[in-house]
Amino acid sequence: MKRAVVLNLLVFVCVAATAATAFGQSDATRVCPFNISGLWRSDTTEVSRIFFSFSPEGHVTMLEHSNDTLPQEFEVITSVGYKLDAPAAPKQIEFTAWRGDDVFPKGVTSWKIVQYGDDFFITLDPVSGQQTRWVRQQTHRYFLTFAARSGPLSLGGPAFAMWTLMDGRETKVEALGIQITKDEAGKDVPTFGPISGELYEQILEESEKDQKSRKEKASVIVRFELTEAEFERTHKIYQIWEKYVTDHKLPHVDPFLNGMELLSRAAEGLNQCGDKVKMNRPTRGERDEIIAKLDPPQQPLEYIRITRKKNEELHVTNSMYPWVWRPLIQQPGH
Repeated sequence: MKRAVVLNLLVFVCVAATAATAFGQSDATRVCPFNISGLWRSDTTEVSRIFFSFSPEGHVTMLEHSNDTLPQEFEVITSVGYKLDAPAAPKQIEFTAWRGDDVFPKGVTSWKIVQYGDDFFITLDPVSGQQTRWVRQQTHRYFLTFAARSGPLSLGGPAFAMWTLMDGRETKVEALGIQITKDEAGKDVPTFGPISGELYEQILEESEKDQKSRKEKASVIVRFELTEAEFERTHKIYQIWEKYVTDHKLPHVDPFLNGMELLSRAAEGLNQCGDKVKMNRPTRGERDEIIAKLDPPQQPLEYIRITRKKNEELHVTNSMYPWVWRPLIQQPGH
């Protein structure tokens, strides 16, 4: 019997680093670990209406979506077990069905994995010779944003990195970097730590106004849309630096040096595995030149300006940004 459920897809956003983009294991480019957790659809004609939800615990729940329901709502058909021979770089997958159904016969079904990437994998049935392509369904969207505002020459201004995750119901934002606060004497001082949403919104608005008026930018942002793999890999940087803040063990006394290091490390988290975001990071030479020519308070802002200039075509503008987004899950042919 089918039963209606609301599937909380956040369960399947794994902390571990996940796969890179579409290419096979034989590709000479370094391949990031594969991650099968999430919602997939097979291109096999007879099961094209079915979604497969792979859990990290080794279960596959088969789901059916109705076009007159919300994108997150499914009907559970059945579930089977699965096992990868090597989860990070699999060559075989086994499905164990306790009862058997139209998709998996009762018992163990073993297929070879002949190719995989962040958003697809291809299986081969060694008995029939049939290949099946599995495509990851977009249930979340991910963004990494660098933002900064200029300040007095001797003080500098706020600069930070921000990670945004959308699941179609709520938007989770985590930002870390430099902001200007008041000390006990009422004096402006730079501090490194969590950044409020209010500050980001101010810088975003200022940056867009400067862009439209073609003025020298007092504020600047650069925003990238990431794959799940890219997001999880760079989000580890956020987790590390958040712990530095919590434990009062930041690498540098100067907040701007911490900010510069956070930004550069977050940028280095991309393009490690043939990723979709072909971000042109400031080169080591450009970064060294920034450090040599500018005092620490001006370094993070200039780093973000160069990053924006080198990646103008990748920057997600306000008009392109999905302020209100819902996953679009439709049956084939609709």
